[in-house]
Amino acid sequence: MPRHRPLVVVLSGLIIAVGGYFLGRAEGPQPQEIGTSARAVAASEGVAYAKPHTRMHAAPAVRGEVTPYPRPARLKDAFSALQARANAGDAAAATRLYRDLSICSRIEAIDRRVSGLADETLREQVDALAPAQLESYRHRLDAIESNARNMQRLRVLCDGASDAMLASLVPNLRKAAELGEEHARACYLALGPNYDARGLVNHPERLGTYRGSVSSLIDAGIAAGDWKVVDILREAYRPGAEGLLAGALGSDAHQHYRYLRLYRLGAEPYRIEDLDRQLVAAAARLDPQQRAEADAWARSVFRGNFDDSHSTEATVPGWDPCGFPDE
Repeated sequence: MPRHRPLVVVLSGLIIAVGGYFLGRAEGPQPQEIGTSARAVAASEGVAYAKPHTRMHAAPAVRGEVTPYPRPARLKDAFSALQARANAGDAAAATRLYRDLSICSRIEAIDRRVSGLADETLREQVDALAPAQLESYRHRLDAIESNARNMQRLRVLCDGASDAMLASLVPNLRKAAELGEEHARACYLALGPNYDARGLVNHPERLGTYRGSVSSLIDAGIAAGDWKVVDILREAYRPGAEGLLAGALGSDAHQHYRYLRLYRLGAEPYRIEDLDRQLVAAAARLDPQQRAEADAWARSVFRGNFDDSHSTEATVPGWDPCGFPDE
């Protein structure tokens, strides 16, 4: 029996008893533990990993960010009170609701995904692994044990959550966005009611609500100096762009150049060369007067609403508008 097999057997028994775990592969990307946050939900379905020695970019806090209420043991026990507070304009309550409802609406998918990945690692042969690979393997075994505990907490959180509660996910996401919670604002602008596509089938009226909310959310995001909103808009206005927001706004070469220019003003050095190429291509669609107006607008908005402490680092390449932060 391989030297590490007893530990694997013990952890395997723990995982089977609890029913949830998350891990990666021996020579590939390193695993991330499941956190009891909505960001873990988004990661679980795409199975995002960090490669060894790769810097993980954490989005810096943005002005106006709302700290949600502490998570209740069971959502069903706190739901009515939280919903009443959210309906009365409490951003923290709306934030707590959309994050927990996001988890509970995907709990089975999370469990299946992380269980399959853990099984795969537990079947690995460890005899031929090099010392560095064995160390990586030990870390992944630790992640299995930790994620088993976290998965159990998520199961308790979602125990008894009804279909009616889960159906309120998008309305509470919109509520939190309208009340100024910046993560909800980015997610709702980017996906709108498509964040819960199954619910959209039963509530097509949410498309009209989304269309009516977009303008005020954009204004609020720009006023707050939110680079996430700028990044979302520069893509949504791009000629030929797809997605719900692009459909609501319509393709607009002038607006695309505006937001691209604004984004360029806050960009880190490593982005500049690529952004400048994009600007050249975007400028070719405009006449000189339009370019001058857009450049002046971008400089004015940058000076008035943005500052050096909040750069485009909040929108690293591949960032997820609905990747909510750990709590």
